[in-house]
Amino acid sequence: MTAPTVLHTDRLLLRPFQDSDVEEALSYRDDREFARFLPHIPQPFTRRDAEAFVALNMSEPWERSPTFAVVLESTLIGTVNFEIDTDARTAMLGYAIGRTWWGRGIATEAARAAMAWAIDTFSLVRLWASTNARHARSRRVLEKLGMQEEALRVGDNTGRAGEIVDEVVYGVNLAPKGKAFG
Repeated sequence: MTAPTVLHTDRLLLRPFQDSDVEEALSYRDDREFARFLPHIPQPFTRRDAEAFVALNMSEPWERSPTFAVVLESTLIGTVNFEIDTDARTAMLGYAIGRTWWGRGIATEAARAAMAWAIDTFSLVRLWASTNARHARSRRVLEKLGMQEEALRVGDNTGRAGEIVDEVVYGVNLAPKGKAFG
């Protein structure tokens, strides 16, 4: 069993969610621009939504779905999460940082630290992620993390306004010690 973990970077604290995160989760997630490419996040994002979001992240098992609260200067500003397939030793990476903190390299810094932890903890041989093909910022984060574009899934998802959107899949294969092949 994998225990909830705390990580530190130069600027960030990555930790498990806690009950006191509701207000700050509400603050950064109740933003139409933040949620523009994340149709699963209701808008407006209500207190009830924030309570459910925090409760879910506190209850998810770390051996399958570890989710880190990303904290900058004592403020919750986002998440980094994984969906772990222990049998295949692969993981899907997800991340979301509040709009106030965009453009500062925080998503990359947080994801890089969490990826190193996940690779080591789960002996991963592959990491992957996907994003809306029009989400240039997210695509750039994945590239900075060393992932390569692998596939374009045409019409694979439904966007916020009900439109059909394309999704881009990125991935990186890892050597046995967690280093990228090639």
